[in-house]
Amino acid sequence: MNTTAEFGLSRFFSTIKAGFVQWVERADAQRVEPYRQRIAALKAMSDDELFALGLQRGDIELRVLNRFFYC
Repeated sequence: MNTTAEFGLSRFFSTIKAGFVQWVERADAQRVEPYRQRIAALKAMSDDELFALGLQRGDIELRVLNRFFYC
């Protein structure tokens, strides 16, 4: 095989790999977006509003992401 053919094949697989990585990154961003929005909404609340929910400011992330922890 000559180097021109190898370069073309390498570029082909590189393009496929880059497309796959972009697809995975977009899927991951879509998966975590609801959690980001919930955290942002809770952080925007006042301390009194958080207290009414039984939540402290330092526990916001833990409360939102608690389904991912098995302790």
